[in-house]
Amino acid sequence: MSNPWDILILGCGQLGGNLKTVLEAEKIHVLGVRRTKIPNDPTMISLDLETVDSWDQLAQIPLAPHAVIIAIVTPDVRTEEAYHARYVGISARLRQFASLPGRQHPVIWVSSTAVFGQDQLGLLDESVPADPDHWRGHCVREAECNIEQIKAPITVIRFTGLYTAKSMVRLGDPELRKQLNPETVSNRMHREDAVSWLGALARFHLKGEKAPQLIHGVDEGSAHYRQIFDLLDGVTTQIQPATTGRIVESRYRDRMPALRYPTCEAVLSSP
Repeated sequence: MSNPWDILILGCGQLGGNLKTVLEAEKIHVLGVRRTKIPNDPTMISLDLETVDSWDQLAQIPLAPHAVIIAIVTPDVRTEEAYHARYVGISARLRQFASLPGRQHPVIWVSSTAVFGQDQLGLLDESVPADPDHWRGHCVREAECNIEQIKAPITVIRFTGLYTAKSMVRLGDPELRKQLNPETVSNRMHREDAVSWLGALARFHLKGEKAPQLIHGVDEGSAHYRQIFDLLDGVTTQIQPATTGRIVESRYRDRMPALRYPTCEAVLSSP
């Protein structure tokens, strides 16, 4: 690892791993960090980002002057303790890490639209202040506040529910449907499009170009679950966009790559 890295991905799981593959295909020098060991891969290291020792080791890794740090951290379980450790704890350590002498590297932090409270309805774009009303949203928002204190350029990208064709088809399961309110709005983004947008943000920062400080990762097909159920059941062939409820939108679509899967219909009709 003597050569400086262009990209440092903290939390290189499925999403980070796919992003790493895309960037490496462009001859970008990417180092991935994850808890699980990947044998015989010098571009991946195993570290637990919740420990101080891991950050001491990260401080010894050579980064290129133009390097970008991308953090994609998610808890293993959905508990307040786990969320606080992963989001709040790691974001605080990243803020300190990014403040080290000579470490004025841009940071991309992957967040979630869980920052919005359940009573925040209507069109929720980046101009709407988040008002969390649950411990999950509070943890995610506190982490964002830590990242916002970094002096270097930052981008916080709040993803909605990430999905694939396989996970979409699972919504046909009657037992799973019982857990969902058909009148609530589903805000989603296909995983391939999420990787595409992360890649675009990384390139902005690598080139020193101005990138949004806050952006929502969401497709163009926010719809009530009832519409999605009808689509899967063959009752309808087209989803009507939601006009009421909690509709997540982005003001920066024109700056980002075109979505390969702008709606659920595009996913289900693709070969």
